[in-house]
Amino acid sequence: MESETEQTGIVVIGGGIAGLTVASYLARAGVGVTLFEKAPAPGGRAASRDLEGFRFNRGIHALYTGGATSRVLRELGITYGHGSPKEGFVLRDGTLYPFPATPSQFLHRGWLDAGDKFGLARLFARIAVIEPDAAAQVSVEEWLERHVRRPRLRLLMAATARTFVYTSALDLVSAEVFVDKLRRTLRHPVHYIDGGWQTLVDELRGTAERAGARIVSGAGVEAVEHSNGRVTGVRLRDRTSVSASTVIVATRPRDASKLVDGGAHPYMSSIVEGLVPASLACLDVALSKLPSPRYPVVQDLDGPRFMTAQSLYSRVAPEGGVLIYTFKQLDPANPGDQRDNERDLEALLDAAQAGWREAIIERQYLPRIEAVEALPTVASGGFAGRPEPEVRKIAGLYLAGDWIGSEGFLADTSTASARRVAQLVLSRGKTSAVVAH
Repeated sequence: MESETEQTGIVVIGGGIAGLTVASYLARAGVGVTLFEKAPAPGGRAASRDLEGFRFNRGIHALYTGGATSRVLRELGITYGHGSPKEGFVLRDGTLYPFPATPSQFLHRGWLDAGDKFGLARLFARIAVIEPDAAAQVSVEEWLERHVRRPRLRLLMAATARTFVYTSALDLVSAEVFVDKLRRTLRHPVHYIDGGWQTLVDELRGTAERAGARIVSGAGVEAVEHSNGRVTGVRLRDRTSVSASTVIVATRPRDASKLVDGGAHPYMSSIVEGLVPASLACLDVALSKLPSPRYPVVQDLDGPRFMTAQSLYSRVAPEGGVLIYTFKQLDPANPGDQRDNERDLEALLDAAQAGWREAIIERQYLPRIEAVEALPTVASGGFAGRPEPEVRKIAGLYLAGDWIGSEGFLADTSTASARRVAQLVLSRGKTSAVVAH
């Protein structure tokens, strides 16, 4: 683009799940939307890539249904093919045991003894009646110590918690996250999505475009412009200025801070300061066959590792091929050596899928990917401690993403915050928008 000035009513910055969701809602409401995506295509961390017919996500992805994302997709008329894991195993001291994948299996399968099963039944009964926010001021670690007395059962619940909250720092994360996800998982299945998460990206993009949104890839925003406590527009990287009365920022927190006065604005800096992301090391492998079909899903009890052969349940691999995801939940304060983490994940594959090295077609190692930008910590009070969508000290500025708002975790937070922002913007009578990233 040549240097010039454009004018519009609304600018939204961000082409990931949150940005595409808010664009879809605004466009369907008759608001003019143009989406500028700095990458060659929208999607962000939800984008998938195709390698010889294998649909690699950017690390392990699963849709926990029954929350905000399910509601948003239903409202937008978006459907997708999927499958759910049916059985799994736990790895303990080098031995694999049947893993309870459903509530009934928890109470009837292998590794737990009669006392453990009774304790688990009591735990499920407790989860069914308490509200998750009642656990907001307690860490996952402390909550498990209070409510799970039996050592074997606590070991299983701690491993489950690490997988649910995407970190090994159970002393840091609010128990509200664990209680909320365990309660919902007992009622709603986990979905592995056909075609990978690119399916959701494509569906959201199509929804927005069919409603009249314009999406431009390979373009980005350099700065959010504001004066006297009000948004005035944005400046694109090609030096084009876009005048706007409202800006919706749907980026990562560090990028959001940089966009608003280069991160120097004291209020914006205070919003993102102290946020703790959840980081993972991910090793994903495409194989010509599954060496041990008996062990499709493995939860490690001795360390923060998990493995799933998602292609057994969803269409993400060519005929006869297998796509396996493994991940290690890192400690934000001590993420460890990248090569050591990779070896840990290779060892998990060795234990669960001996012979995988001889069947390998492609591999993808992501040494440190941020699965979520802001963990709901016990220090911040759980979900309610995350920043609100409306930036009150800069009129016309809104935020959306997996670090914004008090609802849900992971994709649920992204879609819930995007939906809320759209509601706020539309309630103020805005009539046109540009989405940029």
